[in-house]
Amino acid sequence: MTVNPAATGKQGYGNILQERDQRWPSMTKSDDTPVYLAADCGGSNCRVRLYDEDGNRLAEGFGGPSNAALGLDVALSEIFRATREALGTLDGEAIPLSRLHAGFAMAGLIEADRRYEFTQIPHPFASMTAETDAFVAQLGCFAGGDGGLLITGTGSCAFASVGPDKYYIGGWGFGVSDQGSGARLGHLAVRRALQAYDEILPPSPFCEEIMARVGDTPAEVSSWALTARPADYAALTPIAFDYAAREDEVAVYLVKEVAEEVEQLIRALLKRGVSGIRHIGGLADPIRPWLDDSYQSYFVTAEGDVFDGALRLINNRTGLINKSGKGR
Repeated sequence: MTVNPAATGKQGYGNILQERDQRWPSMTKSDDTPVYLAADCGGSNCRVRLYDEDGNRLAEGFGGPSNAALGLDVALSEIFRATREALGTLDGEAIPLSRLHAGFAMAGLIEADRRYEFTQIPHPFASMTAETDAFVAQLGCFAGGDGGLLITGTGSCAFASVGPDKYYIGGWGFGVSDQGSGARLGHLAVRRALQAYDEILPPSPFCEEIMARVGDTPAEVSSWALTARPADYAALTPIAFDYAAREDEVAVYLVKEVAEEVEQLIRALLKRGVSGIRHIGGLADPIRPWLDDSYQSYFVTAEGDVFDGALRLINNRTGLINKSGKGR
């Protein structure tokens, strides 16, 4: 699906809808039985799952980066792409988009005005609602109860629910936030590799590997950085952990720095009064051994996941899904 990433107004959304109509001409309303679309929209990819009215999973699909910071039209385009893939795996009669009640967990959708703008976009669904990925994941992980949710993936953010109080922490975008994230670690790695190349700081095999991945010269690295997205920086994190395991001094230093930033987010959650924290995201497992032992006891097992949270979100706002909001 071709979308202009720079488009932010109704013209951009209209282009998406026009292309949707061209790609799915056979999907016309033929049945009133609702189907539920739960989507996890992050900085690296978009995952959608379809559920029936009893919360049974029907299908799954995948799209590209769908963080709200990339543009709401871009995010919606990737949601449509993933939805098309999911619908394409179903046997039997095609399910029209007009039967889908959609609930989205979207990274970067923190501001209330931004969420409202997104839900007002013309769309083909029976209903559409959205919240931040942290809000929705917390809803699923704690089955609608109190607790803290920490996400360290391509980006980072945290969310706490304590009684009637809700707290958003971090998640303000790669340029000014995203501490303790994969993009942050990758960005630090590229900066450090350039400093080693220029003999500002000592070199290491890790720095050489990073240069080999993004450019042989500073000019090439600079050119790469002009178009690099957070996901491109986050893609470098396995290299950092690999070399940290080999005790490369630079890699160890950077991983420890990012681990300290994760600990800062944990402390921010604890200040809000949570007693348990669920830690998720692509960086969660590799960074956890680098955290101080004193934080390990706060991590709890999740009762559900972000898709369960999306179903609860749909249920809370439509009163559907057998009142449970729990996927199976």
